[in-house]
Amino acid sequence: MKLQRAAGSHLIIGCLFLYISPLNFLLLGHYYPMFMEKWQDPQVIAIWITIIVVLIFTIILFVVKIMHAGYKRMTEANLREAQTRLEHQKKLMETNLEAQEKERGRIAADLHDSLIGKLTLIRMKSQIGSPLPEIEGLLGESITEARRISHDLTPPLLEFSRAEELMEGVINPWKEKMDIRFHTDVRVAADLTPDVKIQLLRIVQELLTNIIKHAGATQVQVGFRHTANGIVLSVSDNGKGFDAKQLKKGLGLNSLEFRMQYLNARYKVRSKPGQGTTTFMAAAV
Repeated sequence: MKLQRAAGSHLIIGCLFLYISPLNFLLLGHYYPMFMEKWQDPQVIAIWITIIVVLIFTIILFVVKIMHAGYKRMTEANLREAQTRLEHQKKLMETNLEAQEKERGRIAADLHDSLIGKLTLIRMKSQIGSPLPEIEGLLGESITEARRISHDLTPPLLEFSRAEELMEGVINPWKEKMDIRFHTDVRVAADLTPDVKIQLLRIVQELLTNIIKHAGATQVQVGFRHTANGIVLSVSDNGKGFDAKQLKKGLGLNSLEFRMQYLNARYKVRSKPGQGTTTFMAAAV
């Protein structure tokens, strides 16, 4: 029974297809000439060309507007970044000038309070006829003080001494205040330029000064590596540390960053409360 119904359905569909198909061909043959005639009408062609041109122009205008908005946003972002960089450079320059003035004041104080004071005392003792050994002792102290001030300004034999030797000379006086261990790893024969060496020495001095003033550390590790790829400096202490995320740049840190930029170096400060502080610096030379 089911097979008879299915056969009947297929038969009906086949008859309808045979009936409709000739009808479709007849309709197509009747309307096709009229359809093609309208398309060949110049006015219809002109209308469609106008629509296509307007559509293309609209698309181009939309794309240009999007590109212009993107370019404008990019230009504004670059302008803000350049302005921020300029303000940062200005702040570093002001900090550097302030540090220079502070250094001049320190040197003037050393000359006035120490060296000039000793020379004045020598003059007074010579006028009152003090024993010669006493005067010679004061002269020796004055010479030592003058050498110390000169060494602070420019380390002796800067051009002829290697960077690690100069750094060790800077670190040794600090060993009287805390336990400092200096490690070196030099894998090249060529030495650094005097400009790079003096900046490295100033960086070490500023880091040690900050440790003495703020860290309350008893041990300090200073590492220096010089390879064909560049230099790496690390200074770590066992002091009280601080939250590195809330690091505020005072005069010392701004001056430090200025020297880092002079060397075109990258640096990072790692610290946590109660876990000490470590400063890394790397530069290609």
